[in-house]
Amino acid sequence: MIILEKKIFSVFSLDKDIGGISKMIELSTMILSNNNNNKINLFLIDKSATEKSLSEALKKKNIIIKRLSIIDKNLLKIGYLRNNYKKDIFESDIIFLHNYKLVKYLKRYLNFKPFFLFFHTDKEKQIYGLEKVKRVLTVNSFTMKTINKKYKGDIARYLPNCIDTRNKKFFFKNSKKKITVGAMGRLVEKKGFESLINVFKRLEGIQLHIAGDGPLMKFLEKQAHGCNNVKLLGWIKNKNDFFKKIDIFFCSSYIEPFGLVILEAMLNGVPVISTKCKGPMDIIEHMKNGILVNIDDKQDMEKAIRLLEKDKFLRKKISKNAFETLKNKYSIQAYKKNLFTEIKETL
Repeated sequence: MIILEKKIFSVFSLDKDIGGISKMIELSTMILSNNNNNKINLFLIDKSATEKSLSEALKKKNIIIKRLSIIDKNLLKIGYLRNNYKKDIFESDIIFLHNYKLVKYLKRYLNFKPFFLFFHTDKEKQIYGLEKVKRVLTVNSFTMKTINKKYKGDIARYLPNCIDTRNKKFFFKNSKKKITVGAMGRLVEKKGFESLINVFKRLEGIQLHIAGDGPLMKFLEKQAHGCNNVKLLGWIKNKNDFFKKIDIFFCSSYIEPFGLVILEAMLNGVPVISTKCKGPMDIIEHMKNGILVNIDDKQDMEKAIRLLEKDKFLRKKISKNAFETLKNKYSIQAYKKNLFTEIKETL
């Protein structure tokens, strides 16, 4: 276990939405606060969905939430902070950023303190202005390599997201005769749900349940019209109930920097099929702890679904291996060890 002396960290976020990024802001901040009662200054946009969510989730005496008003946010965009916030930065041992734009906004302070950037995306257009950042923590290995190649150094390190595996035991349910495939995510083009629905137009006898909401809801409902085996569930409150009702999880994304929902499926004993996006390709070892298919390749997608439909023993083997993968690589304990290794090297 890595032990650090008591430290002060400042954490900045501009995230507006509750989702995978908000969850990782919550987990990483909690992990930072758990090591010898480190003091955390957490800067959030006041009245944003993230601020409301994290204010409830991070109720700890050593996490002090600093709510940035609209005026503060606009001043931040031109590089200005109120004096009391400047004081927080100069008293901090490390500043953690959860949005690449913050590197530009806080560039005047880069020479004075070490900055860590959590790079939650894989968009290459966002890889600029990082010369003075001490560490860039990427959620997939491809982006880490891209950044290090661009800056001809070793500023980027691979730090995959994590999930709480504590007190969890592997469980695999015996499926009923009719298989149900589940998918989950915001209903936007990059998630590939249209492609997945088109696959199920040819898969009679297998159900598809898509959980989530977003701008493409009405469009996808039209696409699924007449398909009795496709259901759009909308936004769901209880993910565990969703995973209990499905036999296979399908990540159909065209772009997926990580794929936290893949870890959630694995934790619930559900075998995963995913397209070959950058994040899933780090997580999944083909035919061992999941199945990888070519992006938007409907024939390949259908073949993988049929394979798992017919082979219960393969589903169980993949699910069990996936659960072990979570325990070894994607647990909170593994994340904490890797994060504090980076912090110790810097300090």
